Amino acid sequence: AICSNTLFSYTPTSNTAGTTFQWSRAAVAGIVNPADIGTNSPNEILINNTNLPIVVTYVYTLVTPAGCTNTQSIAVTVKPTPTLTSLINPPAICSGAVFNYTPVSNMTGTTFSWTRAAQAFINNIAASGTNDPAEKLINNSINTVGVDYVYTLTASGCSNQQTVTVPVNPTPVVPNQI
Repeated sequence: AICSNTLFSYTPTSNTAGTTFQWSRAAVAGIVNPADIGTNSPNEILINNTNLPIVVTYVYTLVTPAGCTNTQSIAVTVKPTPTLTSLINPPAICSGAVFNYTPVSNMTGTTFSWTRAAQAFINNIAASGTNDPAEKLINNSINTVGVDYVYTLTASGCSNQQTVTVPVNPTPVVPNQI
């Protein structure tokens, strides 16, 4: 099995020297790629746009130098990519407030880890964790600053990264009076 958006490569061989290999693949519901044909290895990046594994079958026609043919099928399972179904652009928070985020995926059993780099005008140092950051974010500027959390989602041995950006509004201050 391979993960969606991964290269499928297969090297056909035969016990008869000089055999050539031609393949065809029909369009498959849930696989973005259109039907295709080729020789030797498909070397295709297959994309599964569903929440379930999908079997893709390649039909190989083997032709010997003497003109004899044989047809065989090779099947590969394309596992789906876990993606966030929760908002990736949550509502803004005020400086000094705790950012809570509950990641939700299109696939059951998904695990979530995140990283956040240090960022200009945000007082917090770089951080990482799992699931909900539950971080108090401090904006030291006079402008709203978007803070990026890079989430890594893993399910069924497949991973995907998505960025969740939370706007952090500045704290209002009274200008100095003379």
